Amino acid sequence: MAATRTLLLVRHGESAGNAAQMFTGHSASPLTERGERQATAVAEALAEPTPVAVYSSDLLRAISTAAPLCARAGLELVTDARLRERDMGSFVGVRFDVLRAEQPDAWRALASRDPDFTPPGGESHRTCAARVCGALDEILQRHAAGVVVVVSHGVAMHHLLRHLLRADDAGLVLATDNCGVHRLEWRDEGVLRVAALNDTRHLAGV
Repeated sequence: MAATRTLLLVRHGESAGNAAQMFTGHSASPLTERGERQATAVAEALAEPTPVAVYSSDLLRAISTAAPLCARAGLELVTDARLRERDMGSFVGVRFDVLRAEQPDAWRALASRDPDFTPPGGESHRTCAARVCGALDEILQRHAAGVVVVVSHGVAMHHLLRHLLRADDAGLVLATDNCGVHRLEWRDEGVLRVAALNDTRHLAGV
């Protein structure tokens, strides 16, 4: 049976912050050269069937990932600040290994996905989840049919998937590689079919 609506969740390509293994949060971390190649590859993979809409976080790395797909599909990119990554506050720009060594309690809270731990000046998982999932719900209400693409970030994507899959276990981590794609399909009966999680086949050799 054909899907009536397909949602493609795409994480942005490799950013400078990803390559440096540091917290990037809401910072304007650009794509690396590899990230740009990943964005081109995912655009080629998702251009057919033509999406009815492409949404993105308003952060540079997400916009740069979505732009090649929009160019191929002839669509105007719709940005939404609510699709941003989790705000990491004063941890932005700090390497993972440095935080782990200098602030072990904070690191443990982050590693365990404590839903209420809030980096100084940032936001908790709980707050991030409410923000990004509210945006996704509105997007899905706008599009009852067709292929809809949403480009976002690693932690944000984790929360979007948990929301869609109704996964309440705080210990469950749903990871997404750079330019990995999650494909979810709704059928006529309203049944949600998970067609693929973190599909990276289009990135072979990139």
